[in-house]
Amino acid sequence: MLELMVTLILIGLISTIVLANTDFLSSRQSDQVQPFGNLVQYLGEESALTKKNIAWFIGNDTQFIASFKNDEWHPHRLPPEMLPSINLSTQFQDNRGNIFRIPDSRVDPFLVFYPSGQSSGGHIIIQQQGQSLNLVVDQYSNINLLNQ
Repeated sequence: MLELMVTLILIGLISTIVLANTDFLSSRQSDQVQPFGNLVQYLGEESALTKKNIAWFIGNDTQFIASFKNDEWHPHRLPPEMLPSINLSTQFQDNRGNIFRIPDSRVDPFLVFYPSGQSSGGHIIIQQQGQSLNLVVDQYSNINLLNQ
């Protein structure tokens, strides 16, 4: 009887540790996904409200937002806290399948948001501490966690 009780206590203790670690990983993933989701939502809404194409440019060791007017992109100033923090291992894949990182040389936008509420779509692959999060921005400006 004593052996059975000790076994049940050990199983309960181990399951508590596993559940606590799973909640920590979920909250960490949420912390990484939220800034990207907030920016995507903002850019989609901003495009619909201003009735302009708005793009998110990533590359050349920087990121910025621009709107399309008179056949060219015009940069916007956003508060730095609105732009997500991007580490060097984060990869981006645009709608044409081009894979790049923030230090890469680029002139094309990563995502374009249209006044109709649609976007060009793309993938954001966040790699950190042996884990990979694949965020998908679909053509309706929704951001989803594809896999881990």
